[in-house]
Amino acid sequence: MPHVFGERDLELLREVVESGQLCSMSGKMTARFEKAFASRLNARHALACNSAMSGLHWAVAAAGVGPGAEVICDPIVHFAGFAAMYHNGVPVFADVDPRTHNMDPNSVRARVTPRTKAIICTHLWGLPCDMDPIMEIAREHNLVVIEDCAHALFATYKGRCTGTLGHIGVFSFQQSKHLATGDGGMIVTNDDRLLSAMRDGWKFGASAATLAWNYRMSELVAAVGLAQLARAEEYVAETVANARTYQAALEGCDWIVPQPVAADSTHVYHIWVPLYYGDRRGIPLERFKARAAEVGLACGFGYLQKPAYQHRVFLEPVAYGRGCPTGCPLYDGDRGYRPGACPNAEEILPRVMLFGTTVVPRESVEANAERLRQLVREFS
Repeated sequence: MPHVFGERDLELLREVVESGQLCSMSGKMTARFEKAFASRLNARHALACNSAMSGLHWAVAAAGVGPGAEVICDPIVHFAGFAAMYHNGVPVFADVDPRTHNMDPNSVRARVTPRTKAIICTHLWGLPCDMDPIMEIAREHNLVVIEDCAHALFATYKGRCTGTLGHIGVFSFQQSKHLATGDGGMIVTNDDRLLSAMRDGWKFGASAATLAWNYRMSELVAAVGLAQLARAEEYVAETVANARTYQAALEGCDWIVPQPVAADSTHVYHIWVPLYYGDRRGIPLERFKARAAEVGLACGFGYLQKPAYQHRVFLEPVAYGRGCPTGCPLYDGDRGYRPGACPNAEEILPRVMLFGTTVVPRESVEANAERLRQLVREFS
């Protein structure tokens, strides 16, 4: 269902306006939102920010990343790679498990070098990564693990919420997410040292002790966030129900394959994303896509079509000019940005099928699932 913004949102917004304090440095609403969010996730600390991307940058900075340092990222999305480059780090892309679409811990281990400072793992589409082996690698090499939880609000792994499994978790409250404030984000951590490092970057002002960024969340945004937090569980339950409706449409089909969910994890399905293997059954993808368009199936195909490292912003170091950060003279490693670097990611990306589950009317999902069911029957 679409997000509901109503009387509670207006009540809290009015409270902020009447206080006369719209900035989180002097107001109280943002602190209330941070406390409530941390409590819901069973995290010690939360720090509100103006977007998940700013949160990822803050996290990368706190991890000690700088020129010549490496950050291990997943190649399906580019956000982790951007966050590394925001702080002059070099993204190094680990391959994914072709079944779950998430980081393969074995590939992560193979990518660790003496230059590695952090790992950013994305809980893709709402499914938690296999975090225990990733954390084991981090302990062995003294690395900071940052969880990109933009898709994974309230997802769990072995009874714990995403965002609390690594050292820092970052959430998105952009309009399309489970909890929406228009734009906004939240960082959570149980590590006092990392919190202090991020707060140092938060204290943007006339006499900052160190380089800082004005990534704060305003009191008005926090008011909406606090109101929406009370509804967020309902939104998540709806997306899970929508995903199950789509999965039911695949009954008897073995050539469109959803992500498997381990018994010790929960998937919150920010997007329902199966993989297309019809070509292995004599059904070319282009033929299926053409027929899907004819029947009006609402589905995206291929996401970005190719891994992050094959896009110009990574492949050609154009971010800051003069070859930086990936061509920085302080960096003497191998970026590995070449075809075949992450074969699983390269194989599955063209097969990705994306079905919206968040902020979608229930009747639209049911009608679209019926179109999918009919296509499956037609081609089976």
